[in-house]
Amino acid sequence: RVKWLSARSESLVNQLSHEVTHDALTGLLNRSHLANMLENHSDNPSNPLTLVYLDIDNFKSINNLYGYYIGDQVIKFVAMAIESCLPEQSHAFRISGDEYAFITFSVDPFTICQNIIAKLHQGYHDSSHNIKISASIGLARKSSRSLSADQLMLNTSLALKDCKQSRNNQIQAYDTHLSAQYYRKTIVIDALRKELDNSDQEQSEIYVALQPIVSIGHNTWDYFETLARWNSKTLGAVSPMEFIEAAEQSGLIVELGERIVTLACRAKQKLEAGLGYKVRLSLNCSAHELADSARYMRHLSNTIQSYGYSPDEFTIELTETVLLSQTNEVRYILDKLREQGFTIALDDFGTGYSSLNYIHSYPIDTIKIDATFVRNILFNETAEHVVNLIIKLAKQLRVNLIAEGVENENELNKLTKMGCTQIQGYYYARPERPEELIEHCIESQHSATIKNH
Repeated sequence: RVKWLSARSESLVNQLSHEVTHDALTGLLNRSHLANMLENHSDNPSNPLTLVYLDIDNFKSINNLYGYYIGDQVIKFVAMAIESCLPEQSHAFRISGDEYAFITFSVDPFTICQNIIAKLHQGYHDSSHNIKISASIGLARKSSRSLSADQLMLNTSLALKDCKQSRNNQIQAYDTHLSAQYYRKTIVIDALRKELDNSDQEQSEIYVALQPIVSIGHNTWDYFETLARWNSKTLGAVSPMEFIEAAEQSGLIVELGERIVTLACRAKQKLEAGLGYKVRLSLNCSAHELADSARYMRHLSNTIQSYGYSPDEFTIELTETVLLSQTNEVRYILDKLREQGFTIALDDFGTGYSSLNYIHSYPIDTIKIDATFVRNILFNETAEHVVNLIIKLAKQLRVNLIAEGVENENELNKLTKMGCTQIQGYYYARPERPEELIEHCIESQHSATIKNH
């Protein structure tokens, strides 16, 4: 009896120990055990190791298409594929839904990764399913005592993230440039958060530059696109691409968008005071802003109203990526914006695979020909044909048309002959602060008046 109880208790302890350290679905070790194992290996620098993260590509689509039961079978299939490719003294882990890890002491971890990719490429099969599977892999090597377990996991995560962002690689090794990018991004996000927390917008480091959208044959510039700029006291001039991407990744994009709307209204005030006439502004809108459509529309309406403006003085510019998200809701939001008096423009037209669908499916008033076509229009026959088709389409659908990125007179003349009469680009003006733009507008009007006489 005592022996039975002792054996039974030992069995239960072993079972509990297994459940604490292993994933129930796959039988692999779990995330907490990975951290413990890496900590233990940190004390043994004489035995270099490689940490590898693997993430199933588009796993959400597999769940959506085939259901969670088949999703679980795919999870188990991938786990078995990893285990079957690992040499002895390697350890495999499931660390989240569709993400795995393994530790190997092999001198050639790339070959292991390639074998796993090849195994997964065979796909998951059962009597009713034949599912293709691909994965992204990031790896980082630990060869010195100074690299902590946390740092190794961060390095491996950075490698995996870089791999997923690359269309060409399925395997990405950590490089120090990834750390530099990560720390730069962290610094930018921290500085941006601090700047957006600053309620004194008179001292705002973030400002708007305006670029004219010029109608051929009209001497007056009265339509401008609003572009965000940031001149940080600590970082210097930060490119819009960098800080907008940082804002999107950190969840600050909504606050940044609201700041830009307010700054745009102030810029409009200055511009109208300096020019002596009313102007229209175009405001860019991201998918993240429309995700909370009630907040976006409330802030937009309240802000322009507080400055004494009406919706018909503004255009809302969207890219195709915005229209790809939450289709029905986006259409509803655009309808509401148009009802209020805003006009809607589709930016970078022609670059997406289904641009024509958007023109028919969404309430769009203006399309903007992407600058890449304009830049190539003089020496690339395909670009010229695309621009010609877009111009004809705009006329048939009775929507306004703007050519972006016009930099010289030859491009201007070509577009004008083809029938595009609204132009945006460096040929007329670079994006400028309102104060600089007022002088530029007055000079342009003066020159046009002399030319007409």
